[in-house]
Amino acid sequence: MSKPKQKKTFRREVLEIIAAFVIAWLAYQLISLAAGTPLPIVSVVSDSMYHTSYFDAWWEQADGDYVAFDVTKEGFMKFPNANGLSRGDLLLVVRPDSPKIGDILIYRKLGSDFTIVHRLVKIENNTYIVKGDNNRVADPPVARDYAVGKVVFAMPVLGYPRLLLHLVGI
Repeated sequence: MSKPKQKKTFRREVLEIIAAFVIAWLAYQLISLAAGTPLPIVSVVSDSMYHTSYFDAWWEQADGDYVAFDVTKEGFMKFPNANGLSRGDLLLVVRPDSPKIGDILIYRKLGSDFTIVHRLVKIENNTYIVKGDNNRVADPPVARDYAVGKVVFAMPVLGYPRLLLHLVGI
């Protein structure tokens, strides 16, 4: 004979919710340690990396923006995520050791905790020149120390829950 299921008490429910948050936080810390960056999982929150059309049509509008960086259409097509990123994409990020032209970097904006996801288009001395694919001009030079990660994988749409938390200030 089996026992009838016992109802969970309110206290037990609260403890299980707290335990779930603690386990999620610990998992994030372990992922952070393994990836070598404090931001191993990032959601795209803007359209600066979004391509407004298919690659060929997008490149017709954007190729002049890359001439100064000696980036050709053929070269760009070999870059990771050559078709850009969309708002709500979930990014897996690792430590930015030896990034190459075309890699997508995560960097902290000078004087804030705000992070930006843009493509590396040039390396000068001790700085990176980065540019959003959908932006007409490059960002001001970024000191290497401000780069906190390099995108290794992007998953469309899965970043929306994190994006919603960002929008409400969490």
